Amino acid sequence: MARTDLSEPIGLWARPHIVFLAIAFGFSWVFWILSWVVAQNLEAGDQLFNADLVWGLFFEDQASTTVVWLSLLSLVGVYGPMIGGIVATRLDPSATSEALWRKIRRVGVGARVYGLVIGILLLVAGPAALIVALTADIIPDAPGVGTVAVFLLVFFVFQMLTSGTEEIGWRGYLNEKLRHGRDFWDTGWAVGVPWAVWHFPVVVFIFLGQGLEPAAIIGSLAGFSIGIVAAAMLHAWFYERTESVFLNIFIHAIFNTLPLATVLLFEASPAAVIANLALWAVVIYLRRQSQRETPDMPDQVSASFPGPTAPPTRPARPL
Repeated sequence: MARTDLSEPIGLWARPHIVFLAIAFGFSWVFWILSWVVAQNLEAGDQLFNADLVWGLFFEDQASTTVVWLSLLSLVGVYGPMIGGIVATRLDPSATSEALWRKIRRVGVGARVYGLVIGILLLVAGPAALIVALTADIIPDAPGVGTVAVFLLVFFVFQMLTSGTEEIGWRGYLNEKLRHGRDFWDTGWAVGVPWAVWHFPVVVFIFLGQGLEPAAIIGSLAGFSIGIVAAAMLHAWFYERTESVFLNIFIHAIFNTLPLATVLLFEASPAAVIANLALWAVVIYLRRQSQRETPDMPDQVSASFPGPTAPPTRPARPL
């Protein structure tokens, strides 16, 4: 069911939010741009921000030591939102560090909640994987199923400890602040747009490495941003029902992990485009389900989403 408030929505550009955005963007972009600039002066610089680097490290052990160190330097950038969220929470009089850490530690949201996450992932990534498998060529000398499974497990843990920590800032702080007075759809837009822009340096570097022309890069950025906004809506929907930042970290990590298998195994894979369309179909369905709920009913976990506890009851706000 849609969570709604009587409170007025808080704008994105409130001072504490600017502190968060400044730290998240500034910290991340400095490390990403610095590592990319240095890499361009190296013979193997085009491997940075490239799926081939992941393949080479795990399956072929062919990545140069310099590129590995530059990759680690760029990896530090993913902690910008986490640092920004922690700092902004301490400075924001309407937020508390205790509440943030409590939500980070909220692991036990129920097995059925985690099952729903997996189910949505399969709905989003499954059709893409099937279409790609039927239409694209498999990469020569592709590893066996067992090797790929081990790789995905290791990569998932890696994502929980790196990219997943973004959620401490984007969901634990910014989503929490902007959700009041908004439903999950509006919150997703409010958080998703800056979240997408935050990724732009890395995404542009990837597109440049693929040899795309400026016009194609702009179009690809638009498509990427649309997918990120849909992901922000899904994150907001789960956060409203569990108030668990750990669950958002889990969602982030597993949604980054499983589709990677398709990208690594098949050449010229259109998996991302297909997955984005499927993800939008999911969030549109969730919105329609929320709109069917009686506007003046208190907000609780719906029967179709049997979580462990209901969020605090709030008066409904007409959509």
